[in-house]
Amino acid sequence: MRRIGVAVGLLMMASALPALARESELQISPRAGHGELKIDAFRGVNEKLEDLDTLGLGVSFGFLTPVGVLVEVGEENYGNFDLFDADDEFRLVQRYIGIGYQFELGDGWRLVPKVGRSHWKLTSEEGQLFNPGPEETRVIRGDEYFWEIGFGRRVSKVMALGASVRSGDYDFGRASSLSFVMTFGF
Repeated sequence: MRRIGVAVGLLMMASALPALARESELQISPRAGHGELKIDAFRGVNEKLEDLDTLGLGVSFGFLTPVGVLVEVGEENYGNFDLFDADDEFRLVQRYIGIGYQFELGDGWRLVPKVGRSHWKLTSEEGQLFNPGPEETRVIRGDEYFWEIGFGRRVSKVMALGASVRSGDYDFGRASSLSFVMTFGF
């Protein structure tokens, strides 16, 4: 009798596996947004404290498990772009890995809090207009933790639209961003 119970239990688990596999999802999420860099002058990036607005693009690739855990890798590039290289320019490039949980709130809405670790590179380049002589370029690198909260709504079978807020304390100061995110799930 015990063998029959074990066999029935194994059959039930085997029949549930395809349903679990259908719920997992591969996600590709391009993003574009507005950021802010607060650069601490005492860390050797530039001679003065900088508080910069930035624009940026990025993309991430994630895997959503059947229980809602999201594992993600991605890259972002934010910078203060100026016309004709007249003013000082800063660029922050981040390659990151993150883990979070995707809460399904009903009617296609979702909330995704995440934490992650970023490998970043901050480049500071002097502009040509206000700096006579050769323009100096400084680069610093490091690894730091960040947090992110995403909110969105599924608009079709494969696409969700939303926004995300990300922030972290880095060796150079603080970086934060607000991004528009399109998530494609397959």
